[in-house]
Formats: sequence, C-alpha cells, structure tokens
Amino acid sequence: MIENSIIYSFLSKTGAGLLNLIQNSAAAGFFLSPNENIAETRSSVFFKIYRLIRLILWRIFRALKINRILEGSIFKMVFLWATFAVVLAPVAPTMVIILFAMAGFGSLVLHILCSAKAEFKYYPINKYIYAFAGIYLVSVFTSVDIKGSLYGGMLTVLFIMFYVVVVNAVKKKIQFKALIFMMVSVGILVSFYGFYQYMNQSKFGGVWVDTEMFESLSFRVYSTLGNPNVLGEYFLLLIPTAAAGIFVSKSNPLRLFYFFASAVMMICLILTYSRGCYIGIIVSAGVFLVLLDRRFILLGLAGLMIMPFVLPESIINRFMSIGNMEDSSTSYRFYIYMGTINMLKDYWLSGIGPGQSAFNKVYPYYGYNGISAPHSHNTFLQVMCDTGIAGIIVFVAVIYQFYKQLFRSYLAVKDKTAKILVISFMSSISGFLVQSLFDYTFYNYRVMIFFWIYIALGVVATGYASLKED
Repeated sequence: MIENSIIYSFLSKTGAGLLNLIQNSAAAGFFLSPNENIAETRSSVFFKIYRLIRLILWRIFRALKINRILEGSIFKMVFLWATFAVVLAPVAPTMVIILFAMAGFGSLVLHILCSAKAEFKYYPINKYIYAFAGIYLVSVFTSVDIKGSLYGGMLTVLFIMFYVVVVNAVKKKIQFKALIFMMVSVGILVSFYGFYQYMNQSKFGGVWVDTEMFESLSFRVYSTLGNPNVLGEYFLLLIPTAAAGIFVSKSNPLRLFYFFASAVMMICLILTYSRGCYIGIIVSAGVFLVLLDRRFILLGLAGLMIMPFVLPESIINRFMSIGNMEDSSTSYRFYIYMGTINMLKDYWLSGIGPGQSAFNKVYPYYGYNGISAPHSHNTFLQVMCDTGIAGIIVFVAVIYQFYKQLFRSYLAVKDKTAKILVISFMSSISGFLVQSLFDYTFYNYRVMIFFWIYIALGVVATGYASLKED
C-alpha cells in the first residue's frame, strides 16, 4: 500500500532523478574517476628510496639468517598484535595501546624484511596518510613549544601510521569478521559499564552538566572513556559496524547478537546526552539507510516527524538548546571558535604545533572574555592550529580520498556483504566528522587511534570480496 502511494512514488522518483543527475554531473565524474595506478606510484623517487633501503635490510636479514630464526614466530604475526591494539583501544590505558601499536609496527617490519616477496598493500589513499603523518612530524619541531609538543605530536604520528599496520594485517575474510565481532563485543562491555554508572550516579563524578539550563539532567555517562562526548564519539564509529553485522551475518544467533549490540550501544550513546553525537548518529543512520536502500528515505522522514513525540523531555531539551547562547557549553565553544580563528590569522601558515601545551602558550593572547581552553573544540580548526594550512589541506584530502575509494567500490561491487560493509564505514566516518565540527575528536588518543583504525578497515572493506576465505 505504501509503495503504491502518491507520496512514496513522488519521493522515489525524485530521489532517483536527483541521484541520476548527480551521477551524470561533471563533479561526480571527477569524484568517481580512477586514482593514479600503482605503476605511477612505484616510479616516484620516494618509492625507489624505500625499495633500496628494503633491499639492503633484506639482504642483511638473509645473511644473518634472521629470516630462518623467526620462521613461524609470534613476532611476525601482524594480525595478532594489531588485534590487541584495536580491541583494547576503548578500555586499556593509552600506554598499553602505544605498546601494542609499536608491537604491530615491529611485527610488520619483520614480516616484510624476512620475505623477498612480501610487500606493503597499495591503496591510492596511502600517500595522503603518509603526507599527513609527515606534516605532523615536522610540526613538532616547528612548534612554539617543542618540548611540550613532542609527546602528543609523536603519538599522533604513531596512531596515524597505525593505519598501515591494519591494512596489511587483515588478509582474510575470517580475520575481518573476527575483528568486527571482538570490537562490537568490547562495545557491549563498555555500554554495560556506562549503565552501571547511570544506575549508581553517586559513586561517580557528575560534571559536564549545566544544571541551571537543564534541571532534569543530573548525570551523563562516560564509561571507560572518561568523558561523555568522547564515549559518544566512540559509539558513532562502532554502532554502524554492529548494524552492518545484522545484515551480513549468516546465522540468526549472530544477527541477534549484532542487533542486541546495536541497541545497547545506542542506549548508552543516548545517555551521554552529547548533542553533537545525537546529530552525528542521525547523519550516520541517514547515510547508512539511504545507501542501503533509498526506500528508507520515507521511513527516515517519518522517524524525524514522530521523534519529538516519543523522546524523553531531557533529550528534547538537549536538542532544543543547540545554538542557544544561554547554554554555558554553547557560549563557551562559540567564544573559543572566535579566539581560535583570531589566532589563526597570525599562525595560518605553519600552525603553533600539536598538543595542549603549545595551544595554552598562544591562545590566551587571542581568547575572548578571558575564556581558557585546552583546544579549539573543533577538529578541523585544531588540525590547522597544530600543522598550519598544509596540514588541514592534506587532512581534507585524506577524507576526500577515503570517500572516493569507498563510494567507487559501493557503485562497482556486486558482493552484498562487501557493499554493506563499505556503507557502514562511510556512515561511521560521516557521523564522526559531524561531531568533529563541535568538538576536538582527536583530543582523546584512544578515540584518535580508533578513527584511523576505521579509515584502514574501510579501505580494506573495498577489497573484501577479494580477500581469502580463511
């Protein structure tokens, strides 16, 4: 009955017409055009230098018989060490994640140097990732406070480059599925701890709440991430992955598991009362459902219309306060944005360097109303603060190349599982980037590495159909 209705027919034909118009436009043609091939990359000076260094080290390894000594060794199991870092990111201390990330790098290097045939996987986005990491490395030594920028800057470089470990670690479909299953399982545990906090509020510190503006809101859960906004950012990445599991799983128990995981993580995200994350998850769901089937457009519109009538008053009040300058959080961010933009007028070329120390050394001279801040509360502004104009340009190029590669795969791939996985990673990153407009989403290092893990898994998903079965 719905499919035969005039409204549905109008929406369906309008959507199809717009999609056809966009796909046939010059901009879409440029966006969907193939990137440079691997032959062009291998002809570059940088690749030739890499090949020379690799050849020298491989010959040293062979001469010392290190390749034989390490044959079958746990130290060469890249997937194992990468899995530890990926799965433990939301629950383990940052130092533990650093150790596993470094172990992943070490195992990848050993794997490459112990075999004459082993090569790093090539993807068009790779060079932009390398360039972004390189810019952050340079920014450490051009910082207004080199000593203060050293730890944060080098850690940022490490976590950006962990992308390389992940894309080279996942070689089989069973590895990809296992990684998602473990990540989602940990997400359930993180959610349960958040529920425990909510039910035992007196045992935990309750900050991040404007009690004058929101009298009915007394507590926002933060679980293992230490901040409700950070927890919401973690769920923005993970929830679409769990939702994809519902569609791609082969057994009903596994579908039920992913449905349960999606539900509990969504409830926990709601309990963060993070307005940016609320908007982010709506955008993420929209991207997921529309790319999955444009008929979901009608369902989405219906959902938005009934939302004000079914959501609790506390959540409605949070939505309605967006843009309200009487809210301390909104006015606080607005003045920080103004101060940051004012600062960038003088530091747009090279930035001030990464880290809170560098920001606090310069920002007070440009801040409004005497407001102090550890960062700019906007990821794009903060990247430019850290690295200057070159950094923000390359970061945008990374995002552009990510969407380009995944959307081309979405249009070309025939395998249902691969298509849904690609959709889920596009929706995860979309929701996360929306929240990045309202907060510095890389402030928490564990969320930062999780973002680059998702960039890597999204890229791997574009070749999911060609991965080995087991």
